[in-house]
Amino acid sequence: MLAPARNVEWKGFALAEQDPSFRNEELLADVIAGLIGDARHAAIGASSPIPAAAAMLARERGHGRPYVSLLGSRRQTFFTDGGRELFDCAGQGRIDVFFLSGGQIDGQANINLVGTGDYARPTVRFPGSFGSAYMYYVVPKVILFRLEHTRRTLVEKVDFISAPGTSPENVYRPGGPIALITNRCLFAFDRARRRFRRLPRPSRTHGRGSRRPYRLRLRPAGAGAGDVSPLP
Repeated sequence: MLAPARNVEWKGFALAEQDPSFRNEELLADVIAGLIGDARHAAIGASSPIPAAAAMLARERGHGRPYVSLLGSRRQTFFTDGGRELFDCAGQGRIDVFFLSGGQIDGQANINLVGTGDYARPTVRFPGSFGSAYMYYVVPKVILFRLEHTRRTLVEKVDFISAPGTSPENVYRPGGPIALITNRCLFAFDRARRRFRRLPRPSRTHGRGSRRPYRLRLRPAGAGAGDVSPLP
């Protein structure tokens, strides 16, 4: 599980209710759109449909802001040279929000895109780091997302660090993580303490046209199969 300082295990909080009027993917897109905020430019890499939907939702709500660059799309980007142009734009400080995921993510926001087990003889091989470490360093707001909230994906310590969540104080790093969102919970990253903490609860539509708080209810450990115990 994700483990911060003091060796206290923390596991997020479970989604205790389901609303059939919309899908969980729509809720995730709505929450991510709020995290994007008033950014000027949000970029989305490959195989990220929910962050892409969230960025376009934020653009619709912001009346054209942020500008959305969707890698691989002909309609939703101004890039003509693919990933190389994306990296150039990020290095120039012209991308405010980016999204990263990983086969493993730990409580210090390190991500693993290489594999598990011994590096020379991995038990599982992930797709590769690509430009994740570079984007993690230069983009001011990086949102981590993982749709599988399990013990094999959210770990105490990643087997291999493809991109570190934090850096020493003498390292120039304008970018880094601001949040982690999964299919079960939402965390903010505290850069001063170098660990995740809980975010305010999001809202979701309930019934016809009404709004009420969507409760990420805290349940004691062992309350039921698949439940996630709360943060201390």
